[in-house]
Amino acid sequence: MELKATLKDYTESEFQALVNKIWAVDLSKQDHDRLINHFDQIVGHPKGADLLFYPNEKFNSNSPESVVDYVKDWHRNQGGTAFKEESVFVPAPSPVMTPLARSFAQVQKIAADVAASEVAVEKAFGLFGQGIQQLRDQLNGSKTVSDREADIRALEHVQHSVVIAVRKFEFWKMTVQFAKNDAQRNLTYARTEQAQWQSLAQQINALQDRYTGQLAAFSQRHRSLHDEVEALLIKAQDQLIRSRRLARAEPGQPGYMITASLAFAHKRPEVLLEGGPSGLQLSQQIDLQAAIRSVVAEFTWRNTSGEPSDETLCAAVMQFEFSSRADTQVYGLCVPLVELTPLEGQDWLSLAMKESEIDLPFRIGTTTVPARPGTMFQGLREVKTLAQVYITPTPSANVPAKVRVRAAQFDQQRGAFGFTIDGTTPVTVCWSTPVPLVRQTPAAQPPTRRLGFVQSLTVPLVEPITAEGATARFADYIVVFPDDSGFDPLYVMLSTS
Repeated sequence: MELKATLKDYTESEFQALVNKIWAVDLSKQDHDRLINHFDQIVGHPKGADLLFYPNEKFNSNSPESVVDYVKDWHRNQGGTAFKEESVFVPAPSPVMTPLARSFAQVQKIAADVAASEVAVEKAFGLFGQGIQQLRDQLNGSKTVSDREADIRALEHVQHSVVIAVRKFEFWKMTVQFAKNDAQRNLTYARTEQAQWQSLAQQINALQDRYTGQLAAFSQRHRSLHDEVEALLIKAQDQLIRSRRLARAEPGQPGYMITASLAFAHKRPEVLLEGGPSGLQLSQQIDLQAAIRSVVAEFTWRNTSGEPSDETLCAAVMQFEFSSRADTQVYGLCVPLVELTPLEGQDWLSLAMKESEIDLPFRIGTTTVPARPGTMFQGLREVKTLAQVYITPTPSANVPAKVRVRAAQFDQQRGAFGFTIDGTTPVTVCWSTPVPLVRQTPAAQPPTRRLGFVQSLTVPLVEPITAEGATARFADYIVVFPDDSGFDPLYVMLSTS
């Protein structure tokens, strides 16, 4: 990856790739710090690299795209350009207009914007209807698992586009209302040109009447299509699950593969997902780490204070929902082992070679919990359940302290360390070693955010473990890397659902 001398040496897409790379957090600390320092030196904004991590009331850096847009707009406001091949923006001089002419121009612009938004909604509805019909036609066909996954994701993408288009149309509601109020106020207090002000008021009233009717029609149509597509997606998901089961039953089928990076695995916890990275933001990883440390400290204090408890306790450190029905929902959590227990005093490699078990003071499990009613929506669909990751102290009546210790083997073909869990359906976690920055080609797009409604409380609530959680089988391991790798052991938990 080439680092250029100035911001103007970058095209907008090249600078976007740089920011995407910083947000991906899949480099060694040295290379990651180097990219942040480079951003700080070339961006030209007084806040420098703070733009990446510290939003303010005028700018919310909740995506790498918003960072680039802000940098671009800021340079334009300074009278210049940010990137190579970017044309200089010279605002046209505003003509001197009377208050009446200015109001007429404003209403005409609002009417044009509302009309354009209406066209966008109609187009989105058209594509939505086509997507529904295509998936319905393909349901009964003989298709591979990957094809069924792609069909579901394609319809979900169109469904999301409809949500965005309708929301943008809804955005004009207050704008139209404010314009109507202004026109009525101007008509009331106008001393001249009464007829023209009356005409303007009639125009905005007619625009509001049409907009209100169209908004109601769009909302009704959206709800109808939403109900139709939800039933269709549920059916498609059921077929996908059956197809996966049939494919897994065939001899010689490979198990699940979870890929991860060792760049920061020994520094921060990471959610492991089958099929690719989770796309968690750095702030979400930090929140998860803080929650884990808070729970470990709380349970450690309880254990050392001598407060007895007859109940098996737990504390949730993370909740989330899978963003797509096509996801396998095979997931796990990778945590530096030092977050749960001291590393000193054990020959971890020897324990791993013998496939031993060792007592851990804490174990991590998963369950499913109901979402708070009326608080979470994916478009028009209410999210009713969330996946939950929790920590529980050991030993207890329902949770033994023994955790398996396994060795990670280096795979020359993949250039990565691998480890496969025990069981009839193998799940392999494959950790790639950090690639030096000079050998990296930046991705055009950042990782897709496959998890939604991610939440980790700073001070998680300690509560009795549920009956379901009490009987759950823990699928957790301590994974040990070769001595010459330089990597400390990791605690890995995988969902057994």
